[in-house]
This record gives sequence, structure tokens and C-alpha cells, in this order.
Amino acid sequence: MNLDELRTAWKLYEKKIQSSQAISQKIIESMIKERSSSRVASIKKQYQFFCAMLSAEFILIIAILTGNPFDFKYKLQFVPYILLGTCIVIAFVNILQLYKKLNHNFSANPIGIFLKTMVEGYEQNKVYEKWFGILFFSVGLIMPLSFMPHKIAQNGLLSALLETALMMAGTLLLYWIAFRLGAFKNRNEEKFRNYLDELNELKTISAELKTEE
Repeated sequence: MNLDELRTAWKLYEKKIQSSQAISQKIIESMIKERSSSRVASIKKQYQFFCAMLSAEFILIIAILTGNPFDFKYKLQFVPYILLGTCIVIAFVNILQLYKKLNHNFSANPIGIFLKTMVEGYEQNKVYEKWFGILFFSVGLIMPLSFMPHKIAQNGLLSALLETALMMAGTLLLYWIAFRLGAFKNRNEEKFRNYLDELNELKTISAELKTEE
């Protein structure tokens, strides 16, 4: 075999290796994408449920603000409900944005880019989630104060203060339990990060095996 024939044979061998690597990469990406697909479908259903729930809550807040079913006498008593309505609108808009990003990125990008984009998106969203959680917690904490005038009129100042303090303490306890149970932890980011790590690890192993061959 002369030098030219050797070069030709070597190029063919390189092409076979490259083709084999490309097939392996596609298999790996297809496997991770299939697993991610079920997660994406689950998150989309979750977001749809949240949007429906938030819509119902917003309608309820509007009914409270316009119908005054609790017979509030002072405008200040409505403040927690106005803040709660604002929280609901902010949460609704944020979920819609995440839903659109999730839906578009999964169909428009390779699985590696999709996973990286979603992990980065959830990471950036943590700042919003932090301040939203603080605002939502504050609203829940001060909401019992709206009923103070009624309680004072019915049971006197001391009894009203004690009952309101117990309600606020109950709110603190519920939030603490929810926090300890991981209710505020974003498991979607964790899952996508795991998928991305697994994808990169499998690609690395595939490349090493091809190198050894």
C-alpha cells in the first residue's frame, strides 16, 4: 500500500469514527430528551393548574374588595387584600413567562441548550422568588389585623390583641413548617440540572470510549 492509499484509508477510518461518535451523541441526546419530555409535560400541567388557581383567587380578591363581605369600615382594612391581589398578578405573569419559555425552548433547541437555558432561567428567577416569598409572607402575617376593629368592638381590646397574636403566630408556624418540608424549593431546576449533568457525563464517557478505540 503506497502513501496515498494509506492516507485515503486513514481518512475513511476517521470518518467512520466521527460518524460513530455522532450516532452515539444522538442516542444520548435522544435518551435524555425523552426523559426530559415527561418532566416538561408535568411542569406544564403544574403551571396550568397554578394559573387556574391564581385566577380563582384573584376573582375572590376582587369580590372581597368590591362586595366587602367582612363589613370592613376602614380603607386600611383592605390593604392586605390589595397586596395579596398584587402578589397574585405578579405570580400569574411570572408563571406565564416560565410556561412560554419552557414550551418554546424545548421544541426549538437541542436538549443540551434547552436544559442549560432552563437551569439558568430558574437560577435567575430565584431573586424574584425570594422577594415574592417575603411579600407573600408579609401579607399573610398582617391579614389578621384587618379584623381587629370587629374583634375590639365585640370582645374588647385585650381579647382582640390576644386572638390576633395567636392567628399571626399560627401563620408563622405554618410558614416555618412549609419551609422545613421544602415547599419553597424549586425541584424543577434541580431535575433539569440533574439531566444536564447526566447528559454531559454520558457525552464525556462516550468520547473517552471512542478515544480508547
